[in-house]
Amino acid sequence: MRETVKILGVEIDNITLDEAADRTKKLVQNSNKSCELVVAPNVEFIMAAQKDKMFFDILRTAKLATPDSFGVEIAAKLQKNPLKQRIPGQAYFRKILEVGEKEGWTFYFLGGKGDTVKKAAEHVETLYPNIKIVGSQEGFFEEDSEENVIEEINQLKPNVLFVAMGAPAQEKWIYTHQKELKVDVAAGQGGTFDYEAGNVKRAPKWMQKIGLEWLWRLILQPKRITRMIVLPIYLLKIIFKRDITKGKWS
Repeated sequence: MRETVKILGVEIDNITLDEAADRTKKLVQNSNKSCELVVAPNVEFIMAAQKDKMFFDILRTAKLATPDSFGVEIAAKLQKNPLKQRIPGQAYFRKILEVGEKEGWTFYFLGGKGDTVKKAAEHVETLYPNIKIVGSQEGFFEEDSEENVIEEINQLKPNVLFVAMGAPAQEKWIYTHQKELKVDVAAGQGGTFDYEAGNVKRAPKWMQKIGLEWLWRLILQPKRITRMIVLPIYLLKIIFKRDITKGKWS
């Protein structure tokens, strides 16, 4: 039985990082290249799902949904169902690489702009010398190249496909091609490749610990202010327990 927290209709696993890694390991072992979906809901995910039924439905199909933000943690506490642990996307990414290195898994990185994915892969290889990254491809390819990208992935048959195209694009891409992709697990990774490539610096540890990483990202990327507008709306919905998906997406 999965222990979950439901926030505005979106179910999120109440799980630790180690438990998420164990769950992923089981998915890899049992999947037989059936492309099991892993998502990492944060406030933007949850709010986007209120307006986008396809995205909402995709999140419901995920075999693992890790709690990826302080906003999710706050909502769980307000609902008197606190999370065991908040799991930032990069923390999950590195944990799976660590497990995969020991298990001999193969990885494919898809996403980022320009040479970001290449730099990310090179950095990962310095952190995990025995990691097996069998391929990589930037995420902003032409539509007529999509078939070739999928063909390459399927020829390599990686255990784990990390897709970093930003949400909800990455989840929709995985879902659209889920039946075609010959991978065990496909996980959306947002901006993780940018962090690994050194394009964006993570917040100082003290800011991460108290949940202010969103503020750090806003300082570095002021254009994110338009995305941050959803935060007060989200909190009001949680406080007044307005699950607008009731009767709408059911």
